[in-house]
Amino acid sequence: MVIKRALLALEIEKVSLFLQENGLKYDADITETLYIEQDNTVIASISRSAYLIKCLAVRENRRGENLAGTILSELLSNMRLEGLNYYQVYTKSTYIPSFESMGFRLLANSGHVAILEAGESRIDDKMEEIKEAVEKHINASVFNKNIGAIVVNCNPMTKGHYQLILDSAKKHDVFLVFVVEEDQSFFNYEERFAFVHNALMAYPNIMVLPSTKYMVSQLTFPSYFLKTIDEAEYEHALLDAIIFRDHFVKKLNIAKRYIGSEVEAVMVAYNKILKDQLKDLIVEQKRFTLGNETISASLVRKLIFENRIEEAVKYIPEPNQTLFNEIAGKKYNEYKRSNS
Repeated sequence: MVIKRALLALEIEKVSLFLQENGLKYDADITETLYIEQDNTVIASISRSAYLIKCLAVRENRRGENLAGTILSELLSNMRLEGLNYYQVYTKSTYIPSFESMGFRLLANSGHVAILEAGESRIDDKMEEIKEAVEKHINASVFNKNIGAIVVNCNPMTKGHYQLILDSAKKHDVFLVFVVEEDQSFFNYEERFAFVHNALMAYPNIMVLPSTKYMVSQLTFPSYFLKTIDEAEYEHALLDAIIFRDHFVKKLNIAKRYIGSEVEAVMVAYNKILKDQLKDLIVEQKRFTLGNETISASLVRKLIFENRIEEAVKYIPEPNQTLFNEIAGKKYNEYKRSNS
């Protein structure tokens, strides 16, 4: 049985149609696709984006022939040749045994879809690393402290983010602020982390941390960066919430996770999922206003696009205003060049 690499537009279209028949879609960020066909009909396929494996499907009447294991083994071999020694996978729950037989470890399972990982890194190691860093910072065990947490993108950090964090942190011995690492935003990760760290460095009970690849990432919740949410993206968000509940909450002894009220469809859906999965661990707070105007990062970005940076500054926490002016000016020039 020959395994082919989809390179031509016709081959990709053929695989895309096959995936649609199996309730999947051919994602725009795919970098490699393998497929098996018989009598000019696709019977199995698998794809990846860098180290993220996805879109595994086997025609229903051919399941039980180890086609999933065969095509997965070929893809892993290709990845190792590229020097990739860590793998993540987003797949239907049906294929969990196929991946586990190849050494993958289950991270989360919604009952419909699942996330697994394999290779040199593992979530338990990352959780232990974060735990040790927090305990070094507070000079105590996390299990002896009342710990709160929030996950923020801060694109950029506004007075709304700032006030939400400060108000929430007052209720805990230790407050963990996880900044989304995925670079899908107008301000990149380094800039966003700098905003958050700079604004909060004066508060000893607040610790700013990277979100890691296990939270709000292209693996766990790619639709976080979109404006709509469909069934597949709902499942992603559900898995993101499960990972936070089963790993971050348990390993770091997090008592509460704080969220701000939302209006965009994706984030409204995500907040509901978090409430369903984390239940009384979730605390939702209303958005903060300046006068009668709701403070939002999207409004600040709009003002930057219009080169109204001085006006945007009033929505930025005072500790960050100098830094914001410097970075926002550069971002406007980049935006202007890319749209000229």
